[in-house]
Amino acid sequence: MLGTVASISVSPVFVGRSLEMARFGTALREADEGTPGVVLVGGEAGVGKTRLLQEFLQRAEEQGAVTTVGGCLELGAESLPFAPISAALRTLSRRMGPELAEAAAGRERDLAWLLPDLAPGTIARDGEFDRVRLFELMLGLLERLGTDRTLVIAIEDLHWADSSTRELLGFLFRLLRTGRILIVGTYRADAVGRRHPLRSFLAELDRVHNVARIDLSRLTRAQVGDQLRGILREEPPRRLIRQIFQKSEGNAFFVEELACSIRDGQLTGISDTLRDLLLIRIEELSEDAQKVIRLAAIGGVTVGHRLLTEVSWLDPDRLEEALRTAVSAHVLVPTGDEFQFRHALVRTAVREDLMPGERVRLYATFAEALERCPDLVGADELRGRIATYWFHAGKAVKALPAVLAAAEAARERYAFDERTRLLERALLLWEQVPDPERLSGRRLLDIYIEAVTAARLGSERELAIHFCKRAIELVDPVAEPELAAFLWREKARGLRNLCRSSGRPELNRAKEILDGLPPSKEQARVLAHIARDRMLDGEGGEVVADALIALERAQLVDSPDIESEARKTLACGLVHIGRLEEGMAQLALAEETAIRSSEPDSLVHVLSNKASLMEGLGRHRESTVAARRAMELAAERGLTRTSGSFALGNLAESLLSAGDWADLATLVEKTLDLDPGPQTTRHLELQLVDLCLARGDVRGAKAHLRRSRLAAGSRYVEAQYAIPLARAEIRVAEAQGRLDEAREALVAALAAGCPPGHQRYMWPLLADAAAHEADARTSTVRPRESELKTRQDIADRIAAMAATLKIDCPLDAAYAALVKAESARAAGTDDAELWGLAAGAWELTEQPYRTAWVRFRHAETLLATGNREAAARRLAEAAETAARLDARTLREHIDLLSRRARVGPLTPGESDTTLPALTPREIDVLRLVADGRSNRQIAEELYISAKTASVHVSNILAKLQVTGRGEAAAVAHRLHLVDG
Repeated sequence: MLGTVASISVSPVFVGRSLEMARFGTALREADEGTPGVVLVGGEAGVGKTRLLQEFLQRAEEQGAVTTVGGCLELGAESLPFAPISAALRTLSRRMGPELAEAAAGRERDLAWLLPDLAPGTIARDGEFDRVRLFELMLGLLERLGTDRTLVIAIEDLHWADSSTRELLGFLFRLLRTGRILIVGTYRADAVGRRHPLRSFLAELDRVHNVARIDLSRLTRAQVGDQLRGILREEPPRRLIRQIFQKSEGNAFFVEELACSIRDGQLTGISDTLRDLLLIRIEELSEDAQKVIRLAAIGGVTVGHRLLTEVSWLDPDRLEEALRTAVSAHVLVPTGDEFQFRHALVRTAVREDLMPGERVRLYATFAEALERCPDLVGADELRGRIATYWFHAGKAVKALPAVLAAAEAARERYAFDERTRLLERALLLWEQVPDPERLSGRRLLDIYIEAVTAARLGSERELAIHFCKRAIELVDPVAEPELAAFLWREKARGLRNLCRSSGRPELNRAKEILDGLPPSKEQARVLAHIARDRMLDGEGGEVVADALIALERAQLVDSPDIESEARKTLACGLVHIGRLEEGMAQLALAEETAIRSSEPDSLVHVLSNKASLMEGLGRHRESTVAARRAMELAAERGLTRTSGSFALGNLAESLLSAGDWADLATLVEKTLDLDPGPQTTRHLELQLVDLCLARGDVRGAKAHLRRSRLAAGSRYVEAQYAIPLARAEIRVAEAQGRLDEAREALVAALAAGCPPGHQRYMWPLLADAAAHEADARTSTVRPRESELKTRQDIADRIAAMAATLKIDCPLDAAYAALVKAESARAAGTDDAELWGLAAGAWELTEQPYRTAWVRFRHAETLLATGNREAAARRLAEAAETAARLDARTLREHIDLLSRRARVGPLTPGESDTTLPALTPREIDVLRLVADGRSNRQIAEELYISAKTASVHVSNILAKLQVTGRGEAAAVAHRLHLVDG
């Protein structure tokens, strides 16, 4: 996806730091008002102090301030007193020239200690001076310079400041009382140890009232993603974002350096430049400290004091001193009785800097130490650490049984990703030992089968398919039919989950292998999977028949987990054909059975399907309860990124429906960061499309739609995702004024049909399509004959599809009423009675946003009949919902109608400022733009010049905050700015 990235990797995008910039803004505003201030910014090296300062200084300049920067020197600081102050004053002298000379008049000789250019050759740098007088003169100089304009003085790297600079700054910080002055200082927090002189200096400043401190933290994962987008100039894979965030731990400089190592969308390591920078500080430490640091790098993410004692062979006093040195240098950090590196990349650099032979020897030393003294680490870590040490020590005979034992321990802890990595290592070691089967007590096929399950339950979907293919090559379907069928079934599941194909040929192959054989658990499971896939593909009554056969076979072989799977599918199949009560009864039995199951994901799957069924029936609150319970179970069992991700997707959908939007975006972003797989990713991105459109963010909706498309490309898409994707395509195209494209997408979606049980996805699509056609009718000035025919064709298609859809619940009934009302509006026969019926139907649902829209439409028709009092009530109800949900699009409609009908304002906390302030002439021009006229045609219609028409169009685009004529037309239609 991503090619080679240039080594110049500074992000052109300033990421995050909104809180810090706000604090800077407050300090600058106070300085503008005449109250001097000081802001000190601390943070570790590379966290972004300089970038933050640069961004602030640029904004300060834009607001009229004069800025200057001086930097402290790393070497020879004490021999160059006032170096950063002098540098800052030299810049001021160049920028302010006569003003600075006038402010320093009569004091040049004394001030020459700070700015020699004021009195060249008159001061010897080793001469004596009156320190207090110099400080007072500097104070007066700044106060005079800050009389008529705001002055921002920045001093970088205060941790290298000489004592004279610290004394002068301390004097200024305490005594600055007047003038438009802001002093900013930065320092590296990780360089300020207990004995560092800046430490006591900062402690004293905490008592000074006008000094503000900013502790600059590392970037969040989302901010690292934004930084990478800026560097790469394209959307990086979420897996890559997660990987770089984990390695950089949010350090902005490390992110930039790691970006240099991206090749074809993969992180290849760390650059030589970064490695050298990370090792500089370590190379300055004592030999003992360096040895302990190298041992800690081999020991693991954390390494205990007792283990270090065992492997270092240093006497206790020397070890303590070495550790103290490493901690003081901010290389290691104590955490209880253990130590870890302050930054993971430092550990990587240290480990990679070891000679190959040294690295192997040290790993073996750790392994031998744990075999001698197993109590040096916790019992839960022992097998994993021994396996890791022997593997990296290159001792295959020792490593293979250790790795397999560690894999079993990982399974017991539900650590499926860890188990997958360990089994991968076992497969690598297999060829390196003389008799692996005797040594391990297993066959190669057995390890592949274990790896298939581990990879599926974890997050390595591609690996699961790879393991399946290799195992299929090894298995004999005649000798071991159940194992062969298992592998074909797992391959089918993997292909479907990755949207590669339906997996049906692979499932049929599994069934063929077992046909004619005695009943078995694998046979029952294959039948259950066939029934489930038919349910997902909407094959109607066949689903119920297949599920019953699978249920019978599962009971015959006494398998609760397969029984729960079959009952879950049976429940869905019954609901899909309208037998709701029977379906709910089977779902309850499926849940009871899953509780008795031995499979970790059995109950998670049942609860996820329950959430989906409840959502489809409009019982959104029940859906959220089931989804949250599934998420909790998934987290307990290490399934959050796999089975649990489906529950997260269902929860997001129900939160959107129920109007719980406050945490929806956060939930979706956190889930997407888990890299949950193409199906869930597509599902979640579509929820964000709806949320963005409701809040008037068309560009955001377009971006999420693009990501939804990219999630699985144009490969196999289940109907439960295909129909919502088509709906999103239609909505975004309409919002951008691309009505023809919206209609094309609608025709294609209707031609694809609606499988049984999928009306929950088709009803919203029909309602939105009918509303778009109604909006198009009210916004077009003089429709052509071809347009009239197209409208009728679309109306007929919508009506035909609606006639085929089942109405199984109040939500279906509400949608049917809405489609009928919107279709009447599109036909020009808008009717208050129809909208009243629709409003009544929606008020029986749990969807506040749709209900509010219907109330708004009802108010429109009530106003047309002269029933202003009832219309006002409806608008007030809709306005309350729009304000609570922050639904900008609905708010705009309510405000416009309230203003026009003079029955408001009704939207709480809102005013007409949400509406574009267009002049009457601009309204005329916009009406013609919405009708598809060119500038020349607009000029002819309104008897103005083409240039004047162009100016009007440009002004309209700016006021509507859109980028093109099509989007302007869409906004005009949506806000009814061109009605009549």
